Amino acid sequence: MTTGYLYVLHGRRGKIPESNLDLLNDFIQRSEQIGRIAFLEGDEQTLEDGIRDLQSRVSRLVIVPVLLFSATHMRWDIPQRTRKVLKPGVSLSVTEPLATTQAVRDYLVDHLGKATQEHPGRRILLVAHGTPHFPEPFDQLQALAADVERQIGTPIICTNHIGHPLIEETLRVDPGPLIVERLFLTDGRLANKIKTRIEALTSDAIFLPTLEDDPVITNAIQERLNALALTPTR
Repeated sequence: MTTGYLYVLHGRRGKIPESNLDLLNDFIQRSEQIGRIAFLEGDEQTLEDGIRDLQSRVSRLVIVPVLLFSATHMRWDIPQRTRKVLKPGVSLSVTEPLATTQAVRDYLVDHLGKATQEHPGRRILLVAHGTPHFPEPFDQLQALAADVERQIGTPIICTNHIGHPLIEETLRVDPGPLIVERLFLTDGRLANKIKTRIEALTSDAIFLPTLEDDPVITNAIQERLNALALTPTR
């Protein structure tokens, strides 16, 4: 059975850091996969384009969402759009998103642990995108934070860019001083917007880098692919 791998990112090509694209392309080449990258937004290099291309060359398709949490894109967009173009006879597997991997946990333990040693006496604010539609992403964020907190011994507060609780709601109760980890795959407009919102509410925050251009992304992807190899093909 020949397998093709479709790595699906959120944004348009022009809004995705080239460093992340290079990271994924290098991963595909090193893995010697039949693979390509697609985007959920925009009119070029779409999810549908990727499926049509790969299914003409393979009998099994693995969709790898390069997303952190399971929200609208995972539950609605990818399944609905895939069903419209997937040919009968091509088997399909879709990996889980990346935030609950051991790779991401290890990344946070390492980076947040070092930050708290460098800046003692501060709590950590862990910010995710959030969603108003599903409770599971915030539940997963809290579970992740609790796990990391146990390992580094520093309190971690969770909040969201959208959905409950919002950054403003959280910082009314816990204004700082804080170490801020924006749990995002890119360090662009949205991450900067979150930084501005936090700075408007507290004058004493230290901001850590996002996951952009970090091997944690491909480490988490590899973990998901390893797990998929142990489960039956759908």
